[in-house]
Amino acid sequence: MNCSGRRPMTSAEPGVFFANFGPPPPERPPPVGFHEVELNMTRWVIPTSYDRLRSLGEGAYGVVCTAEDLRTGERVAIKKFGRPFQSTLHAKRTYRELKLLRTLKHANVLEMIDVFTPDTDVATLNNVYFVSVLIGSDLSNILRIQRLTNDQIQALIYQVLRGLKYIHSAGIVHRDLKPSNIAVSEIGEVKILDFGLARAADHEMTGYVATRWYRAPEIMLNWMHYTQTGTWCY
Repeated sequence: MNCSGRRPMTSAEPGVFFANFGPPPPERPPPVGFHEVELNMTRWVIPTSYDRLRSLGEGAYGVVCTAEDLRTGERVAIKKFGRPFQSTLHAKRTYRELKLLRTLKHANVLEMIDVFTPDTDVATLNNVYFVSVLIGSDLSNILRIQRLTNDQIQALIYQVLRGLKYIHSAGIVHRDLKPSNIAVSEIGEVKILDFGLARAADHEMTGYVATRWYRAPEIMLNWMHYTQTGTWCY
């Protein structure tokens, strides 16, 4: 029985629900100065100055590939944010990471080279990419395949702490420091990555941050003010 007084929708009346089915709208062709590359079922629309893409990995908030910068001949890393404007939370995370990477300048913090979007209309803006220097691997992968010597461990810890000291001196708390967010080059240079969850240290912060196994006690206890979580993670 329908108590609303309105006639119930039947399969003969597709309505809004059934109208949502069907083929997706066709992708727009790349704008001038961009070209399209299909990589692991992901569509990349990037400037023509970047070519020879190779998949590098993916995470909760985006996918990463390597590419050759035809202007310099160097290999770089390009991150495509996953649904950067799906919600206010996603938009804030995207803006925060781009802003911090553009602001922070240190030998042990990832350096952003470029940021771009192929979208030409603000109303349909849904693709954001940023380009950074290419680092050999991350600490998580290194720990899986080799046993580090004491000298190597000391060198890595020293560089991570240098980076953290700089980040904290800028009034920023990373909040998600873990081996997979620490890049290590072939010659042992360290770069701290992924500032999507970072916050200014003077703001109240939520307890649901950081990967579970690297959460500091003050996060687990739901303290609203904490500034030393990066040191605990490491």
